[in-house]
Amino acid sequence: MKTLIPALLAAAIGTAAQAQDFYLGGSADYHFPHSGDAQTVGSLIAGLGIVADRFAVGAEIEAGLKIAGDNEYDTSRARGWASYDWYGYSFRVAGGVTEYYFDDSTSGGYNLGVGAERDFSPNMRLRGEIIRDFMDNSFTAAVTTSRIAVLYSF
Repeated sequence: MKTLIPALLAAAIGTAAQAQDFYLGGSADYHFPHSGDAQTVGSLIAGLGIVADRFAVGAEIEAGLKIAGDNEYDTSRARGWASYDWYGYSFRVAGGVTEYYFDDSTSGGYNLGVGAERDFSPNMRLRGEIIRDFMDNSFTAAVTTSRIAVLYSF
């Protein structure tokens, strides 16, 4: 899994010239484990998408650093997503791989998410999302993340 995220990053960067939407942004994430202590993470997000009428598909990567809380881990995710525009909102589903980086170990798994976005300027949008990480060898079996993100489209 350690080589999967850099490989997906290279593939995403290599295809960015063909995408209709390239975006960067940041988010505040609240991680709530199935068992254990919660933590707040700040994440940087980069993604690309191809839009066809009301539908869009794409991929994104993210890296998160602990801001506050009782746990000590950083995060990274690589996800594919699909969305549908409806009455000014873009509703999305996503899924991919997750890694948590502890001081002495790494834990991996997969993630699923649902959310919505809304443009508040021609190049800026606000996203709200719920992401569930299913971990295979971690301190907990699953972690639910609540996210508020601001994204800038190029």
